[in-house]
Amino acid sequence: MNYTWYEMGWIVLIYSFLGWCAEVAFAAVRHGRFVNRGFLNGPVCPIYGYGVLCVLLILEPVKDNLLLLFFGSMFFTSAIEFLVGFIMEQLFHDKWWDYSDNPFNIKGYICLEFSIIWGIACVLVVDVVHPLIYALIKKLSSPVGIWIMVALLALLIFDAILTLLEMLKLNKRFKAITELEGAIHSVSDAMGEKLIYQPMERGKERREEFDEKHPEFAEKKREAMQSVMAMRSEINENANFIHARIAAAYPHLSEGEHNGENFRRMRDYIEQKRAEKKNRNKK
Repeated sequence: MNYTWYEMGWIVLIYSFLGWCAEVAFAAVRHGRFVNRGFLNGPVCPIYGYGVLCVLLILEPVKDNLLLLFFGSMFFTSAIEFLVGFIMEQLFHDKWWDYSDNPFNIKGYICLEFSIIWGIACVLVVDVVHPLIYALIKKLSSPVGIWIMVALLALLIFDAILTLLEMLKLNKRFKAITELEGAIHSVSDAMGEKLIYQPMERGKERREEFDEKHPEFAEKKREAMQSVMAMRSEINENANFIHARIAAAYPHLSEGEHNGENFRRMRDYIEQKRAEKKNRNKK
C-alpha cells in the first residue's frame, strides 16, 4: 500500500501515542504506579510510531505470508531499538535500558524475548489494528485534519528539541561534577603520599597536624570540596520537570557506570522534595 505524506504523519502520531499507552500500562503493572514513560514529555513514544511505519512500508505488501511478516517485524523493530539504544548511549555515556540479564541479548540493547514480543505485536497491528486506524485516518482526510496533524507534529518536534537540549545541559553538569570529584581524589592521593597512617584513635590528630604542616594541600581540599558541594547543589536545584521525569522513566540510568551516582543523587533529592511537599499539603 502506498501511503501519502499526510497518512504517514498520522501513522507516526497515532502509533507513537498507542506505544506510550502500552509503555505506561507495562510500567503500571510492573511498578504499581504511573510512570510517564518515553524520552519526550508529551504522551508519545516516537520509536513506536516510526517502527510501525517502517514495518507497514516494508512488510505490509507481504502480510499474507505470516512467517515473513513475523520474522521481518522482529528484524526491523529490533534493528530500530538497537540503533536508538546505541545512539542514546553514545550521547549520554550510559545505557537507558539494558537487557544484559536476559538470554540471547546483543550488547544489552535488544534481546530475543522482546524481539519476539515486537514480532507478535506487529503481526497483530498489521492484520487487526491498522485496518481500523487507517479507516480513521481516511476520515480525518480534510483541510482541518491536515492542520491538526501539522500542529501535532510541530509540538512533537519542539518537545524533542527541548528535551534533548535539557538532557545535554544535564550531561555537561554531570561531566563537570565528575571532573571536580576527580580533583578531590587527586588531592587526596597527593596527601596520601606524604601522610603516614596512624592507628584509628590518632587519625584525627595526625590529619590536623598534617594540615598544619601542609596548608596548601588542606586549602586545595577545602576549595575542591566546596566546589563539588556547590555543583551538586546546583544540579539538584536545577533538576526540573524534564530531568525528574527522565530519571523516573529510565531507572536503569541510576545504575550507569558514568553518571549513575549523579542520577541517584538527583532522584533522591527530587523524591525528598516531593515527600516534603506532600507532608506540607497534609498539614
